[in-house]
Amino acid sequence: MTDKIQSANNYIEKSRRTVNNEYRLKYHMMPPIGWLNDPNGLIYFNGKYHLYYQFNPYASEPGKMFWGHFVSDDLIDYFDDGVALKPDLEDASAYSGGAIEIDGKIHAFYTLHRKNADGKTEEVYKATSSLGFCFDQGVKVFDNEELPQNVCRTDFRDPCPVKVGDTYYVFVGGKDRFLNKGLIIVLRGNDPSHLQYAFTLGPYYELGDMGECPSYFKVGGKDVIIVSGCNVPVRGNDFKNINSSVFIVGDLDFERGVMKVDYIREIDKGDSFYAPQFIRGTDTPIMIGWLEMWERKYPTHEKNHGWVGAFTIPRELTLKDGEIFQNPVKSLNNYLSPVPEGVVPKCADITCEFRGEGYVKIKGGDGEVTVGNGEGIYLNTNLTNNMFGCVRRTNNTYKNCKVRILLDVSGIEVFVDGGREVISSRIYIDGDYSLETSGKVGKIQIKEIGK
Repeated sequence: MTDKIQSANNYIEKSRRTVNNEYRLKYHMMPPIGWLNDPNGLIYFNGKYHLYYQFNPYASEPGKMFWGHFVSDDLIDYFDDGVALKPDLEDASAYSGGAIEIDGKIHAFYTLHRKNADGKTEEVYKATSSLGFCFDQGVKVFDNEELPQNVCRTDFRDPCPVKVGDTYYVFVGGKDRFLNKGLIIVLRGNDPSHLQYAFTLGPYYELGDMGECPSYFKVGGKDVIIVSGCNVPVRGNDFKNINSSVFIVGDLDFERGVMKVDYIREIDKGDSFYAPQFIRGTDTPIMIGWLEMWERKYPTHEKNHGWVGAFTIPRELTLKDGEIFQNPVKSLNNYLSPVPEGVVPKCADITCEFRGEGYVKIKGGDGEVTVGNGEGIYLNTNLTNNMFGCVRRTNNTYKNCKVRILLDVSGIEVFVDGGREVISSRIYIDGDYSLETSGKVGKIQIKEIGK
């Protein structure tokens, strides 16, 4: 373990008790202290889930970035294992990437990001660990000068590996520097320590001016890439955040380097979902995203609570009639328990059915959040303690629709019509909760989520 990692872990252990717990989530993974953004290197390895993340332990805002490390048996209950990876270079950060198991070791592909007075560089590095922590310092595995002339060499990040047959492919986010449009760049090699340029996917409107955090998985016989885009222009009810994340669904020919795209669809209609990644090492397509968004104020930073950021609930993807559905991992059901009538816990699984227009309103001492049906299923967070808010709604309209609402202190995720659409946000409401309904709302079932 490098001195920087040891020093960071000592700081975490000494300082974590200074964090204000008022808005800390109970069953979503979040940093012990400091700043968390992108999920990184998600992998099932040696019987446990190892879940890394972008981490600045020293402040509740981005800075020199490490990879933090969670360990879990079931993706709900987890252990925080501190810092796992940080380059020794003084001016370098370990930006986002993915991981894969090779010969009994985790091989973590990450972005070595360096910034100084002359500008910045972003290069693909690989570090290894036989334990899931104590990674070596890593080696550069690709020369950016091999990129085609139109591909930007300095905005080139978030490498995520997969093995297809005997070949390793690494998906990287990037941009066409002439068109200023987002791309996905794919590298390949028989030896993961020596990669070559293979092909490029895009540009796509849905990636704005920069593709980020691409991750690949086979879902129900279809090739699915989840990827985020920066500065995607609003299009109708889509892309209402400055940045957004999409499913690219189709058939990818790795040998020819082309993808027949069936459709590209926004993953989450809320204002708090970004940088999702698949978990490697399992046959089940499970995705985790960042339960936050760039270019906004973060209440736990503004209030000096000492932390920012969380993972979404891990979501299992299925393909039904060609359409991607997403639902909380089944292990969450092991943490549900009934509550007395009229009780609404801060951590709750609320199910209801809309049989026309109506709403369910969750009210606290100084704020409220509403889930309703009207011109689509909507989530209204405008009155969440006067901190920030918006109204976001589904693309589809529904006459009869079942909805599942997951609450966790300062987070809400709404799963619509069996996971056909999802709306996620952050909420900051003080005091005890109560429930108010109006309109055509069927029977409501409330269960507490506890660990």
